[in-house]
Amino acid sequence: MSATYQATWESLTRHEAPAWFNEGKFGLYAHWGLYSVPGFGNEWYGKWMNDPAHEIHQRHVERFGSPADYGYTKFIDGFTAEHFDPDDWAELFAASGARYAGFSLAHHDGFGLWDSDVYRWNVGKMGPKRDLYGELAEALRARGLRLVAPFHIIRGFNWFLAGWNQWDQTFDAAVVERGLAEGWELFDPEYADFYWVQQTSKFEDFFQQWQLKVREVIDKYQPDMMWFDGGKFRDDGYEETALEILAHYLNQAGAWGKEVLVLNKLPVSMQYNFHPDFGIINFEKGRDRPLHYERPWNDDMRIGDQSWGWVENQLYASGHTLLSKLIDCVARGGSMMLSLSPKPDGRIPEGQRDSLLEMGAWLTWNGEAIYGTVPWTTHSEGDLEKLWHHERGHKFWVYENCNADDRRYTQSTDGKTVYALTLGIPQKSVTFEALDGSVGIEYVSLVESDQPVSWSQSEAGLTIDAAKLNFKTKLAAAWKVELQ
Repeated sequence: MSATYQATWESLTRHEAPAWFNEGKFGLYAHWGLYSVPGFGNEWYGKWMNDPAHEIHQRHVERFGSPADYGYTKFIDGFTAEHFDPDDWAELFAASGARYAGFSLAHHDGFGLWDSDVYRWNVGKMGPKRDLYGELAEALRARGLRLVAPFHIIRGFNWFLAGWNQWDQTFDAAVVERGLAEGWELFDPEYADFYWVQQTSKFEDFFQQWQLKVREVIDKYQPDMMWFDGGKFRDDGYEETALEILAHYLNQAGAWGKEVLVLNKLPVSMQYNFHPDFGIINFEKGRDRPLHYERPWNDDMRIGDQSWGWVENQLYASGHTLLSKLIDCVARGGSMMLSLSPKPDGRIPEGQRDSLLEMGAWLTWNGEAIYGTVPWTTHSEGDLEKLWHHERGHKFWVYENCNADDRRYTQSTDGKTVYALTLGIPQKSVTFEALDGSVGIEYVSLVESDQPVSWSQSEAGLTIDAAKLNFKTKLAAAWKVELQ
């Protein structure tokens, strides 16, 4: 009989991460929505188009006209999903080596990508008139992948207002006055239940609808994993509701016979969404993640260099960069969730596909060193400073400059095998310093093939001659070190 959870942190923090997540290490999701239709700026297009000081507003006026004549809802017709093939997506996700997948059900703009019966602004009722999320869920599960349900909409009230700051509840009053005078769609009462701004709606109604949306997705799709973007989940007026929804999800999972989890994000505010002992801690782009973290954790990152959503002329992270991050995260006891940027017609750009398939090929041959492993006593060797980017008082983890000088370790759960990895292909020899004479080694082999490996051990460490080895990819190398 599954445990029954109460709507208290004392009860909820007893929930443990399921084995499938700790073993799976890698998942995918996507930022897909109306913001991909203009294909400019970033996924906050809907907000910035209503801020005359922002370049997105200026570009919007040039291309489409005033926010009074061409409001954000006009992009619904352009979000066609005509080429969205859930089986194609699921095949790609499986080939990438991901163990769970999904896409953001609704970003801050609130437009939903599932067929909802609790509000009208969704793809089941408008635009494609399809249950996009439901279709992908079915295709993923047919291939043995688990389903993630990411939500961003808790921050949606007043989000469209120029200068809105959710922490001190302020906005640019002069711009709002101008928008009201010019008749911007943002302030039309007909769209009050889309824009959710205080000039035409009430927060109480917004918050009630947020609860209905989340509960509907839980009950309708039975996701294996949920993720919420930053919000005031611990504040008075929010916390009780958050507790009730989390308890509902975990109790429903018990009724379904499923093991589920919730990612617990660390936002810019440096306050976790939920109690710090609840769920899996999530660091966006590695922001503010410490060097060592004792509990299971996850990094999520975007594949594009400009936006989480699709924009024109965006550059995508290479397979090498993505794999370097995954290996580093796993070595340190974490996991990685990567966000893709599909086009409004439902196609995933070739550049994103190429990187996923590169990484997936490597994992096909070397996945033993990643899936189901646990951290070893030493996590890494090599230059750490190049992995850190400092910006506005925050530290981000970056992986563009990794190479064969960067060495990582994982180990099997029984402790009998250590996997020694390099984040690039060594041209000559490589020495793993932590595997020195104090560590008894029985045998060393290449994970991806049965090529003979020439190795020696000394006080300096385990030295492997890589010059004569033929590697299947140029991304990374992995050796299996069997201990005595």
